[in-house]
Amino acid sequence: MALPVGDTMRVAFVSYNKGSNGIHIFDREKALLTVPSADFGAPAPIVDFQPPMSHTLLKENMHRKGAFEKMTLDGRPPVNLGVTSGGDLFGGTQISFSDVLGGKQVNFYAASVSQYRTLSLSYINIENRLQYALQGFSQDTFYFGQLAGYLYQQGLVPFLDRDQAEAVRTQRGVTGFAIYPFNRYSRVELSGGYVYLNERYADPALQQISEDFQEQNFNTQLFQSGHMIPLGLTFVHETTVFRDYGPVAGRTASLGVTWSPKIGRSLERRTVDGDVRYYKRLGANGVVAVRARGLQSWGDNPDFLFFGGNSEMRGYEYLEFLGHKAFFGNVELRIPLVEAMLTPLGVLGGLRGTAFFNIGAAGINGQSFTPWTSGDEIITPILGYEPNLQTGLFDPVFGPTYLFSGFRLKDARASYGIGLQSFLLGFPMHFDWSWKTQFNRDYEDLLYAAIGGSDTFRKRKFSFWIGYDF
Repeated sequence: MALPVGDTMRVAFVSYNKGSNGIHIFDREKALLTVPSADFGAPAPIVDFQPPMSHTLLKENMHRKGAFEKMTLDGRPPVNLGVTSGGDLFGGTQISFSDVLGGKQVNFYAASVSQYRTLSLSYINIENRLQYALQGFSQDTFYFGQLAGYLYQQGLVPFLDRDQAEAVRTQRGVTGFAIYPFNRYSRVELSGGYVYLNERYADPALQQISEDFQEQNFNTQLFQSGHMIPLGLTFVHETTVFRDYGPVAGRTASLGVTWSPKIGRSLERRTVDGDVRYYKRLGANGVVAVRARGLQSWGDNPDFLFFGGNSEMRGYEYLEFLGHKAFFGNVELRIPLVEAMLTPLGVLGGLRGTAFFNIGAAGINGQSFTPWTSGDEIITPILGYEPNLQTGLFDPVFGPTYLFSGFRLKDARASYGIGLQSFLLGFPMHFDWSWKTQFNRDYEDLLYAAIGGSDTFRKRKFSFWIGYDF
């Protein structure tokens, strides 16, 4: 397009290259070529506009849209596939139907992680500004209850590996939602329903040992089973911009409170859960991503937050952290290295580099919870374990006592590292190299003396997982 400005001729054009659109303008001091205006021919006669298609309105066909008129499949159901950093497989899909104007939707969702399944059937009405939804669900999730001294006695530590401490949370119920958007970016959600909850170890023998230990020491059970009537209120703000590889700019925030009142023998809990994410674009495809999430639950039967591994706490085991009060934070720099590359497996969707830092902590209500400190602390390191012939368990072998001071992470943990991300058949693959830290090597030597001290704790870890970044 020619843009004459005074005696200067400017030329503008648009471009598209490697997934990026651009607008370019440059100056020309003189024209490259001129032609007489007669070469363009004489003006053509004026012809009235005729639409390519014509429609005839038939009043007898006019009617008010039915409640579920012409429900059709929205599209081909997606197939989701993933691998956690702990080696567990994830798979899932969703089937969605909507009516002729898209105001009513029926969704069926199915997913499985390891052998644990989630099924849900929901109906959503978005015809009016005040929207509502109904959902019935059945969900089995798992985490790792390796909280020696809280869930079971310390003497079991040498006997229990990670897989043996696998715990299961089963939830069955129905939930209703009312959703009111304030504008394009913010909304409030009100929810209520009925849920049956059952938390337990997958190993029946460990479950019995855990129940006996908790009754003797706390006169209660940390794992819960029973009925709940949860009521929730959540504020959501969303301005995030997505590209094919994930979020690139904007922010997301969710702050919710949930209360399950004590009615008869139902479980009682109060929970506050917040999740904030921010994305800053660098250049065309670079991103600085920041995330912070925290949960606090009170009551006779408080909730847990379990996290770890994948994009939440890289370098640590999958779902390693568990607590009634918990938080974690992530800062990541994501930069494109290769836009696309040809490999023996086919064309991969580019290669992106990542530099990250994570910090997080989890604790149990009624117990000391100090994420970090610089104060004095008396530490008696555990050097190993020896068999106890009377109990059949192992007793810890303690070293000399030390008075320690200096900044360190006490109940919190942190990690940092680098990673690579690419796509294979549409699935995002992550390769991460991470190092753990508590910001004080001398403290780590005492805390992890039984496994070799700081050098063993900080040893570089490689992990592979499939899934999208936060």
